[in-house]
Parts: sequence; C-alpha cells; structure tokens
Amino acid sequence: MRRLIVLILLVLFVLSFTVYAFTGELGEEQKSKESQPPRDAVTKTYVLKHITPRTVPQALTQYVWTKSHDTDGNMLTVTMPRENIAKFEELLKQLDVEKRKILVRVFTIIASRENKGSDIRDKELRQVLDELQKVLSFNSYRLDGVSAITVMEGQGDSALMLSSQSPLKLNLDHIHIQGDTPGARDAAFEFSLRQKQDLPNKDGNIMYEELIASETSVKENGYLVAGVSKIGKDGDSLVLIINVEIR
Repeated sequence: MRRLIVLILLVLFVLSFTVYAFTGELGEEQKSKESQPPRDAVTKTYVLKHITPRTVPQALTQYVWTKSHDTDGNMLTVTMPRENIAKFEELLKQLDVEKRKILVRVFTIIASRENKGSDIRDKELRQVLDELQKVLSFNSYRLDGVSAITVMEGQGDSALMLSSQSPLKLNLDHIHIQGDTPGARDAAFEFSLRQKQDLPNKDGNIMYEELIASETSVKENGYLVAGVSKIGKDGDSLVLIINVEIR
C-alpha cells in the first residue's frame, strides 16, 4: 500500500512539473510576441537638413510608435505603421526647410503736446506719424532712437536693449512668416516692451515695468504703430513703431 501511495505521488509530481514547464514556455512565448512590433511596423531613418531631431514637434509623434536620434547629429529613426509613412514624411518635409531671416527695425518716438519736436528725415516714418497725428492729439514728435535685430523664422524669445534715452528692453517671441509671395508676406509675432526700474527689488534683482505687450503682424517692408505708452514725468508718450524686412 505504501508503495502504491509513493507511486501515485511520483506521478502527480511529474505531471505538475510538465504542466508548469509547458505554461512557462507559453508565457515566455507570449511575452516575446508582445515585445515585438506589429507585422505592419516599419522602421525608417531620416537625415534632417535644416532642423535637429530635438526640434521635431510633439505633434508628429502621434504618427509613430517609437523614435530615437543621436545626441549631437541630425539622424532621426522612427518606427511607425506602414499606413502613416506618407503623412509623416509629408509633414516632416514641410518642417525641414531652410529658415528665413527677418530683420526687425524698431523706432521709438517721443510724442509731446508741446512744440518741442524735431525733423524726422525718414520719409515713410514721417508718413506713419502724419497718419497717427489724425488719431492722437499730440503737437510734436521727435525721434528717440533706432534699433535693429535679425531673428530666424520660428525662433523663440529674443531680447533687445533699445537705443533710447530710456532703459527700454524689447522681447520678441513666436515669430513666423505668413504667406509665400515675396512683397506680400507678413511677419507675425508676440512682443513686450519693458522699462528698467531705477531701483532693484529687495533681492537685488533688476526690475522692469511692462509698458506695451501684444500679439501682432507687420506687412513685409511696412511700418506698424505697435503701441503708445506714457513715459517720463512731463506728460510725454512713447510711440513704438516696428518695421520688418524678410530675407
């Protein structure tokens, strides 16, 4: 009887080990299948010419499963469904283009209700002020300063300390070109004009007061009155005029 019991236990042990081994193999096989990409997955590598892999927008990731790139190079590798290849490559081609340069000229004009203006020689700038005179009740204008900065299309925040009798700082952001026909394009951007305060804050940091801030667009080779703000203690106002040239 004892031998029969031992034999039964031995058979049960062998059967249990066999089932465990079989299910283990199935589990490993299942994990292997899950780790492999679907059959319609395609892995492709692109060599970018004008942008870096880091600057490829997050919006494009909806078309791919995985993406990787070399740290300092311009090679982008993605794995995606075969059906997404055409759309992904179309959008990538639109992004990977040579960025155009935009020359931004900034004019600061002091507008006064007193007759203390000066002759402004720039003909186009003078025409802008003549039109502004129809709206604002100032008696004279004088040129405070002219500044310029060149930015790249799509560039992020750019700062410029203006040539002015006042400590003025201009920030440009999200600058981009609207339209494709030379001479009929616009440069659109966000900007803020701030004036440095005489005294720092309690932590010793330089403080700026925001005078003008807006989102706008300027016609190519055109002049835009970007804003008007009170400045100084004499009742004068600062007129900010922006001109752009797309290169």
